[in-house]
Amino acid sequence: MEGEGTMKEAVEEVVRESSVLIDKEGLSNLYESVLKIAGFGLGGILYTAGKKAGNKGAVLLKDRLGVKGLDLIEAMVLAFEVGNWGKMRVEGVNEELYRVTVTENVLVSSMEKRREKPVCHPLAGYIAGFFELALEDKVQVKEQQCMGKGDSACVFEVKVG
Repeated sequence: MEGEGTMKEAVEEVVRESSVLIDKEGLSNLYESVLKIAGFGLGGILYTAGKKAGNKGAVLLKDRLGVKGLDLIEAMVLAFEVGNWGKMRVEGVNEELYRVTVTENVLVSSMEKRREKPVCHPLAGYIAGFFELALEDKVQVKEQQCMGKGDSACVFEVKVG
């Protein structure tokens, strides 16, 4: 990373300059309402929108911090947490498989009704867009566990290539 200070301080500055404050419970309620109205057929659209946002977030952090690869993924984790979207942990299972675990996920943490299937399509897309830019390769992201179903965390499998 170029310049002075820690990566966390640099990420905090980028988040402050490039983000807006949204009430967490309000966002969760909004997302739950969208799912009620549109149903699960909206998943692909939300995934694609999330993927574009993830790519833009990755470009922003890459350009501002001068990081790439796994350092860029570390910056994503910090930005996610600094922005109060939840707590994120990324584990490399091997070169072609990563596991991303999210707790305190703002999208589903306040949902009143539990879902039968995973519902964090925008976050899965966001992770995909970010990883594709960071790793310079195509990825597929699938949510394996979801807090919206009552699981303790949202767990995403990221397949590279």
